Amino acid sequence: MQGTENSMNEIDKKQVETRMLNLLRARTLIYRRAKNVQAVGLIISLVFPIVGLIVSALLLPAKPFIAFAALMFSFLEVLLLDRWHRAQLKSAAKLQEDFDCTVLQMDWNTFLVGNRIDPEDVFADACKKLSEKDEQRLINWYPLAVKELPLYLARLVCQRTNLWYDSALRKRYRRVILTGCVVLIAGAGFISLAIDHTMTTFVLSTLAPMTPVMIWALRECNRQVATIEVLDRLNDEVKKLLGRARSGASEQEISMRSRELQDAIFNHRSSSPLIFDWVYNFLRSRMEEQMNAGADQLVNELRMAGNVR
Repeated sequence: MQGTENSMNEIDKKQVETRMLNLLRARTLIYRRAKNVQAVGLIISLVFPIVGLIVSALLLPAKPFIAFAALMFSFLEVLLLDRWHRAQLKSAAKLQEDFDCTVLQMDWNTFLVGNRIDPEDVFADACKKLSEKDEQRLINWYPLAVKELPLYLARLVCQRTNLWYDSALRKRYRRVILTGCVVLIAGAGFISLAIDHTMTTFVLSTLAPMTPVMIWALRECNRQVATIEVLDRLNDEVKKLLGRARSGASEQEISMRSRELQDAIFNHRSSSPLIFDWVYNFLRSRMEEQMNAGADQLVNELRMAGNVR
């Protein structure tokens, strides 16, 4: 481990250094590209049912072609976009790992993560400015309250805030997906049956064109559930470590387990499904308040337990 574990940390200073902000900016832009491509695919999937409804009313012979186009789009999306999407997630996860290892003063695990992303590649994205609001969000990535703790404990609190925030966001996002999917299916089905009462028309002009978006929604919900389970399990492990820290576990033990935890966090980041920015922006303010309140409470508990010397 880098640094002196038993001294007060400098997380609040390190996380606002220029290189750290560049890493976060590049990470944000990579995620944004991946989300935009994902959004385009979703919009195209949503267009098919609408086109199907119009065709069912105006151009009956085209129904089978609409159904065929919708099914082909599903196959092409999996064939062409999934690999590119995974590569974007891996790059963004590496940038976040670089930030965490530097700010939280942990050794870089080359065996798991590979080499750091070259500074030239980081600069290619970092040189592009975000909006003023987004730039402000890069500052003070971790709660400032952790500066009152020794490094080995502050690191653990920061890792827990990562896990809690991500899990809470994904639980809300999953509910949004499920609600939207139910509303879409019910609305499209009602309109379709109002135009033509036959089951054949419903299947060809509505159900088949809706297949891509339903597959996406179900797949996304399943991925979010699996990711939430991992995050909650890791969060439970952090709670156990915090309990051991309060009971007087050594700095060496906590630091070693914290490094193992970081490996699990990287694996999660490099494979977890994305969340659209509009959901993230909508929930961010309230969740950040909860996150900071939780960090404040943890810091106070650790101080009361005598872990701050």
